[in-house]
Amino acid sequence: MSSRHWLAPLLAIALLLSLPLAGAEQDLIRLSNDIAKELRCPAAINQNLFESEAPIAAELKAQIYQKLQQGEDREQIINFMVQRYGERIRYQPPLTPATMLLWTAPALLVLGCGGLLLLGRRQGDNR
Repeated sequence: MSSRHWLAPLLAIALLLSLPLAGAEQDLIRLSNDIAKELRCPAAINQNLFESEAPIAAELKAQIYQKLQQGEDREQIINFMVQRYGERIRYQPPLTPATMLLWTAPALLVLGCGGLLLLGRRQGDNR
Protein backbone atom coordinates (compact mmCIF):
# COMPACT_ATOMS: atom_id res chain seq x y z
CA MET A 1 0.00 0.00 0.00
CA SER A 2 1.27 3.44 -0.82
CA SER A 3 1.62 6.23 1.71
CA ARG A 4 -1.31 8.08 0.15
CA HIS A 5 -3.73 5.38 1.28
CA TRP A 6 -2.68 5.95 4.89
CA LEU A 7 -2.96 9.70 4.73
CA ALA A 8 -6.78 9.96 4.71
CA PRO A 9 -7.33 7.65 7.71
CA LEU A 10 -4.55 9.40 9.65
CA LEU A 11 -6.09 12.80 8.95
CA ALA A 12 -9.51 11.51 10.01
CA ILE A 13 -8.07 10.18 13.29
CA ALA A 14 -6.23 13.44 13.94
CA LEU A 15 -9.44 15.39 13.32
CA LEU A 16 -11.43 13.16 15.68
CA LEU A 17 -8.79 13.49 18.39
CA SER A 18 -8.76 17.28 18.08
CA LEU A 19 -12.53 17.67 18.55
CA PRO A 20 -12.45 17.44 22.37
CA LEU A 21 -9.61 19.98 22.40
CA ALA A 22 -11.70 22.38 20.33
CA GLY A 23 -14.57 22.03 22.83
CA ALA A 24 -12.21 22.64 25.75
CA GLU A 25 -10.79 25.66 23.95
CA GLN A 26 -14.29 27.07 23.50
CA ASP A 27 -14.97 26.55 27.21
CA LEU A 28 -11.80 28.48 28.09
CA ILE A 29 -12.78 31.33 25.77
CA ARG A 30 -16.29 31.43 27.24
CA LEU A 31 -14.96 31.45 30.83
CA SER A 32 -12.37 34.07 29.92
CA ASN A 33 -15.11 36.32 28.50
CA ASP A 34 -17.29 35.78 31.60
CA ILE A 35 -14.42 36.85 33.88
CA ALA A 36 -13.70 39.87 31.66
CA LYS A 37 -17.34 40.92 32.06
CA GLU A 38 -16.93 40.91 35.86
CA LEU A 39 -13.90 43.20 35.86
CA ARG A 40 -13.78 46.95 35.22
CA CYS A 41 -11.36 48.33 32.65
CA PRO A 42 -8.77 50.51 34.43
CA ALA A 43 -8.56 52.89 31.45
CA ALA A 44 -12.21 53.21 30.40
CA ILE A 45 -15.03 54.90 32.27
CA ASN A 46 -17.96 52.65 33.13
CA GLN A 47 -16.88 49.74 30.90
CA ASN A 48 -15.92 46.21 31.76
CA LEU A 49 -12.87 44.54 30.25
CA PHE A 50 -14.99 42.58 27.79
CA GLU A 51 -16.53 45.71 26.25
CA SER A 52 -13.48 47.95 26.40
CA GLU A 53 -11.23 48.46 23.39
CA ALA A 54 -8.44 50.11 25.41
CA PRO A 55 -4.98 48.56 24.95
CA ILE A 56 -4.77 47.63 28.64
CA ALA A 57 -8.11 45.81 28.36
CA ALA A 58 -6.72 43.68 25.54
CA GLU A 59 -3.64 42.89 27.65
CA LEU A 60 -5.74 41.95 30.68
CA LYS A 61 -8.09 39.77 28.60
CA ALA A 62 -5.06 37.93 27.20
CA GLN A 63 -3.68 37.54 30.72
CA ILE A 64 -7.00 36.09 31.94
CA TYR A 65 -6.99 33.57 29.09
CA GLN A 66 -3.36 32.66 29.75
CA LYS A 67 -4.05 32.09 33.45
CA LEU A 68 -6.99 29.84 32.58
CA GLN A 69 -4.71 27.83 30.28
CA GLN A 70 -2.28 27.47 33.19
CA GLY A 71 -5.05 25.93 35.29
CA GLU A 72 -6.08 28.85 37.50
CA ASP A 73 -9.77 29.18 38.32
CA ARG A 74 -12.10 32.19 38.29
CA GLU A 75 -11.52 33.14 41.95
CA GLN A 76 -7.73 32.93 41.65
CA ILE A 77 -7.76 35.19 38.59
CA ILE A 78 -10.13 37.72 40.12
CA ASN A 79 -8.11 37.76 43.36
CA PHE A 80 -4.93 38.35 41.33
CA MET A 81 -6.54 41.28 39.52
CA VAL A 82 -7.85 42.75 42.80
CA GLN A 83 -4.40 42.48 44.38
CA ARG A 84 -2.86 44.18 41.37
CA TYR A 85 -5.46 46.91 40.70
CA GLY A 86 -7.44 47.17 43.95
CA GLU A 87 -11.11 46.55 44.68
CA ARG A 88 -12.24 49.07 42.09
CA ILE A 89 -11.31 46.57 39.34
CA ARG A 90 -14.43 44.62 40.33
CA TYR A 91 -17.40 45.81 38.31
CA GLN A 92 -19.74 44.91 41.19
CA PRO A 93 -17.79 45.37 44.44
CA PRO A 94 -18.82 43.02 47.25
CA LEU A 95 -20.74 44.25 50.29
CA THR A 96 -18.09 44.66 52.98
CA PRO A 97 -17.78 47.00 55.95
CA ALA A 98 -15.63 49.26 53.77
CA THR A 99 -18.28 49.47 51.01
CA MET A 100 -21.35 49.37 53.27
CA LEU A 101 -21.69 53.18 53.24
CA LEU A 102 -21.57 53.24 49.43
CA TRP A 103 -24.42 50.74 49.23
CA THR A 104 -26.56 52.32 51.98
CA ALA A 105 -25.86 56.06 51.46
CA PRO A 106 -28.64 56.64 48.89
CA ALA A 107 -31.30 55.11 51.16
CA LEU A 108 -29.98 57.01 54.19
CA LEU A 109 -30.02 60.25 52.23
CA VAL A 110 -33.65 59.76 51.13
CA LEU A 111 -34.73 58.85 54.67
CA GLY A 112 -32.87 61.84 56.13
CA CYS A 113 -34.39 64.30 53.66
CA GLY A 114 -37.86 62.83 54.24
CA GLY A 115 -37.40 63.16 58.01
CA LEU A 116 -36.30 66.78 57.67
CA LEU A 117 -39.32 67.57 55.48
CA LEU A 118 -41.72 66.02 58.01
CA LEU A 119 -40.04 67.83 60.87
CA GLY A 120 -40.22 71.16 59.00
CA ARG A 121 -43.87 70.62 58.13
CA ARG A 122 -44.81 69.81 61.74
CA GLN A 123 -43.03 72.90 63.04
CA GLY A 124 -44.81 75.01 60.41
CA ASP A 125 -48.20 73.65 61.57
CA ASN A 126 -47.47 74.57 65.21
CA ARG A 127 -47.01 78.28 64.41
